[in-house]
Amino acid sequence: MPILPDVDTLRLCSMLTSTAFGLVFCALWLRDRREGHLLFWAAGSLLYGAVIFSFSLTPPDAAGVTTPLFALLSLANVLPLAGARRLDGKPPFVWWMLIPIVAAGAGHGLPRLAVVQGWLPATSLLPNIGDAIGLSLSIAINGGALLWGRWTVRTAGHGIAGAGLLAYIPGFVLSVAGEYHVLRGMETLALLAMLSDQALLGIINLGLLAIPVEHAQRQLRQAALRDPLTGAWNRAGLEAQKPRFLASGAAAIAIDIDHFKSINDRHGHAAGDAVLALFGREAGVLAQAGGGELFRLGGDEFAILLPADGPDPGRFAERLRTHLRSHADDAVGWTVSMGMATVLDGDRDVDAALHRADTSLYQAKAEGRGIIAA
Repeated sequence: MPILPDVDTLRLCSMLTSTAFGLVFCALWLRDRREGHLLFWAAGSLLYGAVIFSFSLTPPDAAGVTTPLFALLSLANVLPLAGARRLDGKPPFVWWMLIPIVAAGAGHGLPRLAVVQGWLPATSLLPNIGDAIGLSLSIAINGGALLWGRWTVRTAGHGIAGAGLLAYIPGFVLSVAGEYHVLRGMETLALLAMLSDQALLGIINLGLLAIPVEHAQRQLRQAALRDPLTGAWNRAGLEAQKPRFLASGAAAIAIDIDHFKSINDRHGHAAGDAVLALFGREAGVLAQAGGGELFRLGGDEFAILLPADGPDPGRFAERLRTHLRSHADDAVGWTVSMGMATVLDGDRDVDAALHRADTSLYQAKAEGRGIIAA
């Protein structure tokens, strides 16, 4: 028989490691209390340590106590997901996050209740493997949501933390197999779970710590590629986005705010900035709704790129003009002129389409203001 590590020693190591990470998250939150996601992660780590400690004090046959502990164990795994959702700008909790909590508690408590009620024989192995089944389902939901969820900003940290959670499942599967083979009668679930902790707790928590770091790096990159006044991509952003739109049928729309210099002269630069900001906000929303992007090329010159499978460029331009007219300040009064072109089969980059759209824009200006030319 192989010599196996002592479960109580492993449990103590898990408790100390989890508590240490919880204190780290608390310390980070105290430095910047706007970072509420850190509180969720701290609560998850501290709760996990507390539950592990509670298991060491609770007799295994005290189902009335151990069943809530299994539910709390799953809650400790839900809290990292809740924190990641909050950091992503989503509500921390949604209704389906109750499923892993209920699954862990029910997996432990229901089979034992069935034995007590006589619905299962006293020799049934279901109470032993029910723990592993409930925890596996719980871990699969939480880890899967971190790894494959629809994140506004998906980071490597999501993948690391999610994969770390999912890596517990093989240990649960082995504990089920152990009930039928050489490890039957031993604390296989506790042993394998604690062994998994030694390898995975650090991975999961370091993955969580990486998420806000990658968020901050992304924000810095975005700031370098966007115009702060209008929110539109700048020329560097245009270079980064061009490959997305290099497909036959993609559209380029060149846009110019009519008589913009006279707006500054008559109403002041603050009014001109307000016009640019309003245009950037409204045009950017419409562009993204059509799968496209808005770019500020300089001054009052803008461009919108639409994908090949996006809206008809003529209809989009007309909708944009109507939308802007409804949002324009009557006291200032401003219009836009637009020129359109599409990416052709022989184009090697989007610049050719942008140049043709710019030529159409000058044609529109020659015909008058507030004109759309193709």
